[in-house]
Amino acid sequence: MRLDPEIRRRSILPLLAGALAALYLFGFVPLDHKAELQDEPLEKAWRKLAGMLGPTNVTKLDFVSLTNQFKETRAALATFETARQQARARVELDEGLRDLLCAPFLLVDYENAAGRQKGTLERLAKQQGVVLEAPVFASFPHQTSDMTEQALLWAELAFLDDLLTTAINAKVAIIHSVAAPLPLTNAPPLNGARSLAELPVQIELTGPIPNVARFLQTLPLRAGEIKAAGLPEAPTNKPAMFIDRLVLRKQSPDKPDEVRLSLRAVGFVFRE
Repeated sequence: MRLDPEIRRRSILPLLAGALAALYLFGFVPLDHKAELQDEPLEKAWRKLAGMLGPTNVTKLDFVSLTNQFKETRAALATFETARQQARARVELDEGLRDLLCAPFLLVDYENAAGRQKGTLERLAKQQGVVLEAPVFASFPHQTSDMTEQALLWAELAFLDDLLTTAINAKVAIIHSVAAPLPLTNAPPLNGARSLAELPVQIELTGPIPNVARFLQTLPLRAGEIKAAGLPEAPTNKPAMFIDRLVLRKQSPDKPDEVRLSLRAVGFVFRE
């Protein structure tokens, strides 16, 4: 027996309604709930971004302003990177010294080099008429049991040599003492990243005011800049050294143009 088409249509409609209800309950509702859960981190990020940008209405953001801020940030990062490269070039050590810092430290080689430097400085001081008092060489850096990076002694020796050579070529009258006060007990970074070791050196000297001023002016310059400025000769591989603190005192009423200088300068070493 064939059913009337109208009867068949009416019998199918409840089935379709049930199927749609089932699809809604078991398909759309869970999907909608899942979508809401996915929206939550986006809304949190949106509110955080809006709070950083400052608008009170977090539902609308000025994307033109946001794009401009991104451009300004990228420009600032590029400027910072340029400044970082220039700063590194200023304090970078010469290739020979970098090789010594990377090679295994041999105490006998270091002591021989220190002895040669002392002899060279003595001869230069004699030529320039500068007096080197006994404490100058007595305070040269030496190895101790608590050092974790003995190779940095090479850098301290180089910094002291540059400091003394610069002072002698400036023709100060007397160099009373030098020192490298940092014990070099800091361990290198464990993650292999480059870091900057700060090595202070100290000097105490007496000389005419113009000569002491030339010495101070020369310290933060590299060799090429020193030559261009017409300042006293310095080692060709001299890195920039930075004045940390200084004290100037008049030496005596009888010598109004002479001063005694106590100086702490800093050199930097990139650790590999």
